[in-house]
Amino acid sequence: MVKTPKLLDVAERAGVSLSTASLALAGKGRISSGVRDQVIAAARDLGYRKRGRSFPRRPAGLRYVAILHHEDKEYEWGFIRPILLQIESSLHHHGYFPVLLPVRIGSDPESVFRRITEAGVGAVFSIHFHNEELFDRLEKRGTPVIMVNNSNLQDKFDSVCVDDFQGAYEGALYLIRLGHRHIAYVEYERPDLPAVVADRFVGFKKALDEHGIALPPDRRVTVRSLDVAELQRVLPPLFTRPQRPTAIFAHDDYIGMLALGVLARGGLRVPEDVSLIAPGDVLDYSQWYVPQITTMRINTTSLGKLACNLFFDRLRNNIEDIHVLKLKQQLVKRGSCASPG
Repeated sequence: MVKTPKLLDVAERAGVSLSTASLALAGKGRISSGVRDQVIAAARDLGYRKRGRSFPRRPAGLRYVAILHHEDKEYEWGFIRPILLQIESSLHHHGYFPVLLPVRIGSDPESVFRRITEAGVGAVFSIHFHNEELFDRLEKRGTPVIMVNNSNLQDKFDSVCVDDFQGAYEGALYLIRLGHRHIAYVEYERPDLPAVVADRFVGFKKALDEHGIALPPDRRVTVRSLDVAELQRVLPPLFTRPQRPTAIFAHDDYIGMLALGVLARGGLRVPEDVSLIAPGDVLDYSQWYVPQITTMRINTTSLGKLACNLFFDRLRNNIEDIHVLKLKQQLVKRGSCASPG
């Protein structure tokens, strides 16, 4: 008895995943013409025929969805946890199974690709982590990629991120409207997320420029990778000069917390002597020991919801254009800002 070829046989002959074979034969998905032709040729050689509704509604590989996230930034865990929980909840609700895959900054793309394929997943959410070579390879094999809270590759892959430019602009405006004219900017190097570093500073600087407020070079303080010793060395001298800053805009509230500690060691009070604001809500403000910092809050639960909406919309409608959704930051006053003097 001759065995009737199945879709799995076509996928194995073409050397692709089951989901890629299904999408290629249906003429859907972001699959290169070379891979599509390869699948069609394999189906023709095997004598495969699509019969009525013989395909499952969802390719088997898509039952499992990978969620990539950094494992070497412990201080960010409280920030990304609501994103993870929201994505997991939405996937479970729709009958999908999440697979958490922690990765390190600078991970070898080949090893990450191997881990993804060995996990048998059919789609990928990536929180913060990005690698163009890896994501391009996944998309070409029919594995959708949704980037979350990372705008570095938003022109190449579906992304859900925060409007960092507008958030920093509005945060700086808040300080200006309180009467501050001498404002320092404190940041740290983030080679893994250069876009967020640039967007926040440019948004901050735009607000100052519009109000004719100068930013002397020494008032932009940049430290290496949250180096507390370096921050202790470079920040206090700003407050020994005749025209010292009356406010600090921090890149995020984590380095804002470190700056607050440095200021306290120098005898400066927040907000009586110095106001402090930052984008983020990286810190868990429900804990009694966390200093209360006024922030441009990032709603991480909403980030997770938007990412899932984009993912399901792409599956339902077979969207091939790149889509980017941006979330607005909201001012949350926690008492670390006041009028100068």
